[in-house]
Amino acid sequence: MGRKNATRTKRRNLLRKMRNHNKRSGLFNGNVERPVEFIVVWASILAFIVGMWIFLMNLGLNKRDYVRGDLVYEGSYRKNDSVVFTLSGGEYYSSAEFCDLDGIAALKGGEVLSVITAKDDVISINYDNKTLLSLEDSEREDAEGKRAATIIFGLFAGLWLLYVAASVLVMCNAHKMPRWLVVVFVEPSYLTRFQKK
Repeated sequence: MGRKNATRTKRRNLLRKMRNHNKRSGLFNGNVERPVEFIVVWASILAFIVGMWIFLMNLGLNKRDYVRGDLVYEGSYRKNDSVVFTLSGGEYYSSAEFCDLDGIAALKGGEVLSVITAKDDVISINYDNKTLLSLEDSEREDAEGKRAATIIFGLFAGLWLLYVAASVLVMCNAHKMPRWLVVVFVEPSYLTRFQKK
């Protein structure tokens, strides 16, 4: 009977050690309860950043949206940093910085302009072999805006990934790190092992 209990005790101790080992070898070395919640939140925030970047990239000029045509000039006026053109009954916007404002002021109503439009923007205007708004200037302005958005969102994504990497490092070694540092990255109620000081 004594031998039977000893074998049973050894088996129980071995199973207990295996369970403890499996807990420690899980995500974050077993230091964090419900680690999947952290991963889902981190991935969701990164997906939001990338989604916003993709959304902003699609707001700009896209060559498949270009429509070439001859439209009748009805008038134009300045509005903040843009010029609003009334062409064949529709309103189109363009950056005043790249327009030949003197050439546009000389236009009379009813004249036919060769234009390229994209959505509600006019991006090229030619009249009587004169370029009043250059397609290259409009595309260059759009490319600069997209480049700035890519840099900004790239910085956001990079900072977020640095935060995630630091969080993983702290969570894997939560029992070795100072308490104040661990609390910065994870709420103490999520920790299974935690250094008291």
